[in-house]
Amino acid sequence: MKYNPNILIIGSTGRNTGKTEFACRIIKLQSKTFKIIGIKVTTFESDKLEYHKSSEESGCIDPLTGHYDITEEINGNSQKDTSRILMAGAQKSYWLRVKIDYIEEGIDSLLKLIPMDALIVCESNSLRRVIKPGLFIVIKNKNVSEIKPNCNAVIQFADKIIEFNNSEWDFTPDRILIENNRWIIK
Repeated sequence: MKYNPNILIIGSTGRNTGKTEFACRIIKLQSKTFKIIGIKVTTFESDKLEYHKSSEESGCIDPLTGHYDITEEINGNSQKDTSRILMAGAQKSYWLRVKIDYIEEGIDSLLKLIPMDALIVCESNSLRRVIKPGLFIVIKNKNVSEIKPNCNAVIQFADKIIEFNNSEWDFTPDRILIENNRWIIK
């Protein structure tokens, strides 16, 4: 497993946890001083390439034809998560769609596009299976007890589990800081 202290991975136990908004607030705070790159990862079971609801909502209609696909967001004026990341202040925003068995190959290819000195904010649960980041945060809706399987597989590695009550978190984004090109909790 690769150790990448410049990566902050934000996962979630399910939908409606405020994960993208949390990521955007961190980016907005830290991009004033640091070069921040945003990444959203969507994984698929290798034998099931249909899109889950969030992929459809994001406007994705192209089927995944290879093991993975990397898309750079260039539109900073839509409601797609990758666009919101740009609006928050990220220098670049990427979407990695990947068959779960090829997640390491996909992220390795994507990381080659990113400057070594950049700090990364990534929305993913599955990426934690192949990367040990500087910080791994999981956001959970305190009103929902179910945990999606891809989060259940990695939640034990979380540095911090944050609860969301449908309007706010029990931990504020301004407590996520950067020290020596590494993500830390204040």
